[in-house]
Amino acid sequence: MPNKKREMIMSVLESIVASIQNNKEKINDLNVFPVPDGDTGSNMLATLMSAWNNISDASTTDIEVLKDFSRGALLGARGNSGVITSQIIKGFSEGVKKIGGLSSDINDLRVILRSTKEFAYKAVSNPVEGTILSVVKALDEKYERESTDLISAFEHMAVIAHTATDFTPEQLPVLKEAGVVDSGAYGLALIIDGVILALKGEALKINEISTNTTNEEEFRKADAFKNIGYCTEFIMTLKNPEAFDVEDFKKHLVDELKGDSLVIIKEEDILKVHIHAKKPGTIFNFAQEHGEFSKIKSENMATQAEDAGHWVEGEKFTTSKKLHHHELAIVAVSNGNGLDEEFRKAGVNHIVSGGQSMNPSVEEFVKLINDLHYKNIVLLPNNSNIILTAETAKEMIEDKNVFVLPTKTLQQGLVAVYNINKEMYDFHEYQDTVKEAFENVIEGQITIAVRDTEMNDIEVKKGEFISIKGKEIISSTKTIEESAKILISKIIENENCEVLTIIYNDDVKTEQIDALVEYAKNKNSDIEIEVIYGGQAVYHLLIFGEE
Repeated sequence: MPNKKREMIMSVLESIVASIQNNKEKINDLNVFPVPDGDTGSNMLATLMSAWNNISDASTTDIEVLKDFSRGALLGARGNSGVITSQIIKGFSEGVKKIGGLSSDINDLRVILRSTKEFAYKAVSNPVEGTILSVVKALDEKYERESTDLISAFEHMAVIAHTATDFTPEQLPVLKEAGVVDSGAYGLALIIDGVILALKGEALKINEISTNTTNEEEFRKADAFKNIGYCTEFIMTLKNPEAFDVEDFKKHLVDELKGDSLVIIKEEDILKVHIHAKKPGTIFNFAQEHGEFSKIKSENMATQAEDAGHWVEGEKFTTSKKLHHHELAIVAVSNGNGLDEEFRKAGVNHIVSGGQSMNPSVEEFVKLINDLHYKNIVLLPNNSNIILTAETAKEMIEDKNVFVLPTKTLQQGLVAVYNINKEMYDFHEYQDTVKEAFENVIEGQITIAVRDTEMNDIEVKKGEFISIKGKEIISSTKTIEESAKILISKIIENENCEVLTIIYNDDVKTEQIDALVEYAKNKNSDIEIEVIYGGQAVYHLLIFGEE
């Protein structure tokens, strides 16, 4: 492929990544519930950035570039939207491969769009209309433009995509009630918009993102224009901590040594650094001028996944490690120091940090599974938006028995762990019993509304505390105690509820917890009450009842 053709496909791919990047928060805000956990835009962007960064300089044809992009999207996929987006990319890539290259011929485009739809629908076991899938379906069924011009072809697709997106509230009543379109569908329409801009010579450019979290930490997201190869980390004791200038050090690493994805943490005389670099030796040499290392590590990111196992035909991983065959390993997604500790005490072998708006990627699960020296592994996603990611990772493992329990919440995850016997390694024989236990949990959570709305005949005001039981908002009040009492009443009114568990975060005061415990006891003096510090984000309280 001439360089100009490679430049064209690279321009298109960068433009679609940038289109999502520019609209990430707008996509996130298309959240059904008025709670601060919208993450569709964030997940789509993370998936696409992984795809972009996986493109090899050695790939020269459109088919090769799309293959790299597709594989990167699969490994970097986060959340349901990310996994489905990765499969849309896979289907598009396979369609292009089938016809021998990009083409605007109507018959060729129909092959590509049919392949895209088939892969997207295969990604989920129970496809739901009114989602991103509806846009893919509409593109396959309604594309009819006779054209040899790629621009007009994609402009026709854009009309179909935006029309299908606008129709999603008619397909999913919950969207209509919330007054939003489906976020994933909207994201896909924006991807097509990005393609059009690139084809017109107006391609969007990916911006470097920098986010300051504290005075001691700075996270710099991956530079999309680089294919940086080594994940480099070190901890060192500074020679002169008082005179050490973090900003100058950081500037030299990024501007002079061309490092990226920088994380720096300074704690008195200890400096912790994470950075991606093509030449890690130059990083170490420069850093050593300021102190002595206590720990150093550098791994080739292009082979990290393969280092955890071996990539084999059909996109599977295997491992040559000696494995424990007669005990289960449990992997749980958790969110908060207190919850992490609770899961560990209950028998979890490894915690994956994640949850609302913090979804782990497929590659994270794959690497972790391959790192565990166990033949039989149970994954607890503990979030409805992580189940599909876990299932995708499971399908990529060749030589281990991986069970994904579809725990949709942290509450369900705790109950699942309480009911797992790790010595019964033939988990398939009793997984239905564990599933029944966590599915019978009566649960809810408390958080603060981020917008005004009306749902389930409840008028919700921005800034008020809302209680959510199952999938329904049941109250919106001015205080956390009011909303929590309403939720507790709904949970313990079930005559079979014998144990009530309250999990609180740092925003809840001890006296508020004491008042809720007293309230529950007054409502039902026989009920057993457990109080756990969770430290979770987003939700002030997680509450559940068990039989």
